[in-house]
Amino acid sequence: MTGPGTPAGKPRTLLKPPFCRESELADIVSAIRSEGCRAVFVTSENGFGASTILRELAAVAREHVPVLSLRGSHSLAKVPFGVMAPYFSTVDGGSASIRMAVLRAVLAELRRRQEGLAPAAQARPEAGPDAAPASQGPAPASQDLPLILVDDAHAMDPATAELIVSLVRSGTVNLVATHWSHHRLPDPLPKLWTAGMAENIVLGPLDQEQAHAFCEAMLGGRVLRATGWHFWSLSGGNPLFLRLLVTQAVELGSLARRSGSWSVDPNAPIHSPDLEEAVRRELRGISKTASEALNLIALSEPVEDAAIEELVGPAAVRELLDWHLVQYGAPPSRLLGLANPIYGEAVRDMVPMTQSRRLHEQLIGRLDDDPVNTEAMLRRVVWALEIGIEVPDDRLLAAAVLASKIHQSTTALELANQIRGRDHRLRATVVRARAHYNMGDYQGALALMESTVQESRNHQELLFGSLLRASTRSALGMPVDALAGDAAVLRSKGEELAQANPAEAEAIRGLSESGALLIELMMLSRQGHYSAMEAPMAGVVESEGMSESAIRLNRAMVLTMDSERLTAQGFPEQGMARAAEAYAIEHEEDNDVFFLPETILLRHLAAAMCCGDWQGAAKVLEEFSLEDGPVVFSFGGGANVVRGMAFLRGGKVADGLDLLLAGVDALRLSDPQQLLGLCTAMAAYAAARLGRWELAEQLAGAYVEGTGMFVVLSHERAYLAAARYLLRHDAGTPVGLVALADAALAEGSTTLELNALALALELGDESVVPRLERVASGVEGQWARALCGYASALGAGDGQLLAAAGEALAAAGLFGFAERALALSVPLLAGAGNQEDLRRAREGLRKVAERLGMPESGRVRGTTPKTPAATAGHTAAGHAAAATARHTAGQTAVKPAGHAGGPESTRLTRREREVATLAVDGRTDREIAAQLNLSIRTVEGHLYRVYAKLGVGGREDLPGIPLE
Repeated sequence: MTGPGTPAGKPRTLLKPPFCRESELADIVSAIRSEGCRAVFVTSENGFGASTILRELAAVAREHVPVLSLRGSHSLAKVPFGVMAPYFSTVDGGSASIRMAVLRAVLAELRRRQEGLAPAAQARPEAGPDAAPASQGPAPASQDLPLILVDDAHAMDPATAELIVSLVRSGTVNLVATHWSHHRLPDPLPKLWTAGMAENIVLGPLDQEQAHAFCEAMLGGRVLRATGWHFWSLSGGNPLFLRLLVTQAVELGSLARRSGSWSVDPNAPIHSPDLEEAVRRELRGISKTASEALNLIALSEPVEDAAIEELVGPAAVRELLDWHLVQYGAPPSRLLGLANPIYGEAVRDMVPMTQSRRLHEQLIGRLDDDPVNTEAMLRRVVWALEIGIEVPDDRLLAAAVLASKIHQSTTALELANQIRGRDHRLRATVVRARAHYNMGDYQGALALMESTVQESRNHQELLFGSLLRASTRSALGMPVDALAGDAAVLRSKGEELAQANPAEAEAIRGLSESGALLIELMMLSRQGHYSAMEAPMAGVVESEGMSESAIRLNRAMVLTMDSERLTAQGFPEQGMARAAEAYAIEHEEDNDVFFLPETILLRHLAAAMCCGDWQGAAKVLEEFSLEDGPVVFSFGGGANVVRGMAFLRGGKVADGLDLLLAGVDALRLSDPQQLLGLCTAMAAYAAARLGRWELAEQLAGAYVEGTGMFVVLSHERAYLAAARYLLRHDAGTPVGLVALADAALAEGSTTLELNALALALELGDESVVPRLERVASGVEGQWARALCGYASALGAGDGQLLAAAGEALAAAGLFGFAERALALSVPLLAGAGNQEDLRRAREGLRKVAERLGMPESGRVRGTTPKTPAATAGHTAAGHAAAATARHTAGQTAVKPAGHAGGPESTRLTRREREVATLAVDGRTDREIAAQLNLSIRTVEGHLYRVYAKLGVGGREDLPGIPLE
């Protein structure tokens, strides 16, 4: 297949997967190094990377100690010493003589390999993969032992297992063996565990961050967040599946580098012969009834366990659970689903149509007509269609609406296209429009919706999709007048329907009026006329004749728009409260196809950012899972905007630029909330601040003004004005920013005025200080309070006030301004002879410089240098570098005693961080061991290494120390 960037026609090259088990490798080495541990068992699922851990360990360890590598085989499981064949010739005789011959052959091979080691390793026998650091004194004799590595130990014959155990117990070798979790280890290997001579390490799936780093390392470049999530979610964190998915996507062209970042088409097929074969290998050995149970669950998931057990028996379900092929939902749920999405894709494809129909007939009658959750309803509707069973239009519509809302756009289109009856045809058209909107096809979405208002036959059809239409017009950059036209048409058509239906006239007029007012609120939001919002909001709330569902929807929208108004006018804390209240309102699943949760989320995030509440913004992102689920393809770029802006305001410009560039790439593909303009403007400003003039010019030239809410537009105009000021290398007052502040003042948008003034001050214009102090004093939130204190201290020219302002700015996360305040305070305090305050200011300056990622001597007032390589792991572009660094850390752990390790030698492994974090929380060694499935001895060993690396005396010194 063609590798990344390889032109068609050139020789095919396979993508090489990175090593992704650095932490687990370090844990294995740590366990072997611990006193009394002679064996480590690595429990794993197929494809989780256990074999690659052994290969990595062998590659490094064989430079220091003899290493024998074996691999269990089911075909040799009944052949005594069959897996030892590479190390001895066939020997005739009785079983005792064969065992002795094998033992002598193994010992001879170990001696031969010992003799082949480098002279340094022979002279320093303790310099093995499990040697203790020189600082801990001479290594115990057991730590220079040869190493036997056994892959797939569950498939090893008992004779070999007995021989290895005898070698381990006699102190001749150390052992590291992998085995599948659902297979029993051959006797007497488990006795090493019961004797206290072994530790067990369980490999789990890669988490989302690890999978993203895996993709970036594999592809050799920046990967969009949505793309990383796509492959992680499909693979279930299984490294083998992840590699196969990425490889196939590159081969098919559905994964390609666009605008500097790798992005995938989420609607491309994922089935392939390689994936199917990998799943088939995983399923080998399960019983016939378990296989049938797996088919049933794959076709209908999530499904009640009782229904499956009634058909195939509880033993089959238990077998699937033991094999980790299926799992329950969160307690107390009794719903079963597949443990990995790939199983579903592969298993459903492997079930013949006739068998699928038979299973459907057997199962559906045992299930409730109304599924216990919407996901089950959607899967069963799709299953029925797949096997040719007719589904009523109302059920198709409900499933299509749900699919569009959870961003399964292809499924939504397929379901909507199946709707034939006139009663639901118009709403099916709007569902198709929402699916196109999800995929970034705003023109296609609007084309589908253009005639739906005039074709409406009742008030439900009239309002269905009305807010989506308004959003689509904004996404296409259409003039605000277009929204006013939509509102007028809605009122006109509503009156027409009211006259035609006198019995429902009042309700129809109330609904059409409230819908028109909501559209007008969206229009005022785009214009920034926040002072004019209160009357329409009151009108929406007071509309009569509406259903309870419509009342809840309208109330949520009013609270959302009021959140934006309050945020712009200087009350962002109240704005956050309004948005939280709106989000707490429960709605019916099928009330509309509008992006209500996402609309609320954006206002909530805007309020949090204007407050300077970075933790609150992060919590909102986490709770809404903006970077999880299919929603990431439509809205994931917004997370980059939020985090990028937080970095800019914090003074971490280089980190912010990395995130913003990835956000620009993502938003060019899909930008439902019109954030591309803001992201581009902030990226241009960051590039200019860093002196990357060519990139800044490119971004400023590519900027197109957004058409979303005015709070966003005002910020993007301010950042663009600041970028252009820097690009012109102007001096003096940044007049563009002052003009924006004046315009915000005229509209009463105090928060927006403050943002423009703060940027002017950041550019070095201290003429705005008096005005900034006055404006900031009237704005809620930690950001404004910290800026107000800084402006007051600047105006007074007092060293103590500047030092106090610097501390407040640092506490607010505004490290760039904090550095300036503290730097200004130092000479003033020195001149006043205030030594204690001077010492405190210098210490604060040092800490701020560390937070900014650079020594204070390397920083210049008014500029922000690039983040050094030491902080690369905290940037989007640095994931691959961080993975390499973690790999190096794993290798450092297996280097000989006396090795002069660099900074990586003091970095905590993942397991050490886990243990230390639990220790800080007050857990005992026994409690930590139980939670992490470790022995108490291993926990103690991890803690001793943590103390040594962090330079502390014990557990009581850990609180307050960063564990990164």
